[in-house]
Amino acid sequence: MSEEEFVPQETDVRYRFNPTKFAVASLLIIFFLYQLVGGGLIVYLFGIIPSADQTTAFRVATMVAEIMFILIPAYFLTRIQTMQWKKLLRVKKTDWYILFLAVVGLVALEQLLEVYMYLQGLIPLPAPVKEFVTQYQQAIEQTYRVLITAHSPLEFVLVLLIIAVTPAICEETLFRGLVQGNFDLSMSRRKAIVWTGLIFAMYHLDIFTFVALCGLGIYLSYLVSVSESIIVPMAAHFTNNFVSALVLYVTGKDSVIAPSGKAPLSVGYIIGWSLLLGLIFATVIRQMNEYTHNTRKVTEQ
Repeated sequence: MSEEEFVPQETDVRYRFNPTKFAVASLLIIFFLYQLVGGGLIVYLFGIIPSADQTTAFRVATMVAEIMFILIPAYFLTRIQTMQWKKLLRVKKTDWYILFLAVVGLVALEQLLEVYMYLQGLIPLPAPVKEFVTQYQQAIEQTYRVLITAHSPLEFVLVLLIIAVTPAICEETLFRGLVQGNFDLSMSRRKAIVWTGLIFAMYHLDIFTFVALCGLGIYLSYLVSVSESIIVPMAAHFTNNFVSALVLYVTGKDSVIAPSGKAPLSVGYIIGWSLLLGLIFATVIRQMNEYTHNTRKVTEQ
């Protein structure tokens, strides 16, 4: 990826406050609102793990919390920073080929990260640590399954609205829009991509999926940087959550590569699958760089 390919198309955004400080302040405000206020209200209403008869209410409350405490504050904070909020958030159309490449790359990356998570789970840990990790992961998995498990097509549509559509819009507006948009005004594009990806992972407060979330976050940040449209990472983010929900709905497993029984995956399977996915992902990145670079050259002529 050459530096030329990351030159922003628009550099005339007029802002009121130091972009990096404003992004950090915005993150702290929204963290307080969403994680503490919104999360506290949900725990107060439903407990750590909601009961079966609270499932629908819990799902709706989760969706409302993201809209109220992430999307709406991110929008108003963007308006405080600049009147050119559409430029800062990069609200603009893109073409279908870019969307197609972004989605294909996301699916390949998602499965690569599943391989990584499987290998991470094989790392031996001391008995007390392993017990804590197991209990922690089970608590997260139980809560997550309440959100994502569907027993009918209609319920599956509701699940997609809550865990795929809403996070794709809300989280991308915050991270790839407000945060990365400000970072791009005060640092190099590559630094903005990496920092936004790292912050995205940290914001989820899950040390066991931190590396995988970093990979996903950096890819989503790359997408908005190379395409100059927030629609692209939104589409990829939606695809990531949609695939997870679909795999669970169809197969009952958490991932495509998860072993069917207790038998571990073979080394050959892991290596072969990883090489294939890595080749697909690398091809997508190369095609996207070349396509956007050539498109910009034509536009400038």
